[in-house]
Amino acid sequence: MIDTFFSVGGERWLLASFFVFTGACLQGVSGVGFGMFAAPILAIVDPELVPGPMLFLGLIIAVLAVIRERQSLDMRGLGYALVGRIPASLAAAAMMGLLPVRIVSILFALVILAGVAMSLSRLDMRPSPARLFGAGCVSGFMGTLTSVGLPPIALMYQHAPKATLRASLGGFLIFGTLISIAALSSAGRFSLDDVALGAWLIAPLYLGFWVSTPIAAKVSSRTVRYLVLCLSALAALLLLLRQFTL
Repeated sequence: MIDTFFSVGGERWLLASFFVFTGACLQGVSGVGFGMFAAPILAIVDPELVPGPMLFLGLIIAVLAVIRERQSLDMRGLGYALVGRIPASLAAAAMMGLLPVRIVSILFALVILAGVAMSLSRLDMRPSPARLFGAGCVSGFMGTLTSVGLPPIALMYQHAPKATLRASLGGFLIFGTLISIAALSSAGRFSLDDVALGAWLIAPLYLGFWVSTPIAAKVSSRTVRYLVLCLSALAALLLLLRQFTL
């Protein structure tokens, strides 16, 4: 692991730690933000941190979120989304190296921006079995390719009580990330090296989540909803920026 640290580089590790800390704090407050905020930036700081190490870190913060608010977890709704995620994750893992990630990322960003626009236009975006299944498919495909897969599920839960939103997104992230890791492992795209790289960033991750706990209790549901929409749009714009600056 020491060799892994020096392969990342001290300066890049400090920079990555800052973005992981910030993303973890946003995730702890709103239920989203870790992968959406940190992954596109970390892909620029060090491409080796995406998607494997970011998926590993996302799994850890999801567990922390569920433990904190497990009584608000929407298991029934998540079941539909996870059923959609499984085949989409396998398809994404199989298509890695065949389908240009740049094109897929651009399409994904445009879909998320469209979803944010629909939410702001007051169209009914509340979760239903069919919508959750569809959101799970999109989330699984993009989460496996880029480690950014929560926006479709976040849009489904944006009107839910804030504790339900945070816990349910955490629950989806736990099972969804395990599915993505398994799919990537089967395709030879995830290894212990990814775990080792992610392990160096566990401390700033936990610190950011710990800081978010007292903040989360004071933020209103309306504020959380708009924070979710803003973070979703920011993630999409960052993905677009990254694709056009490569």
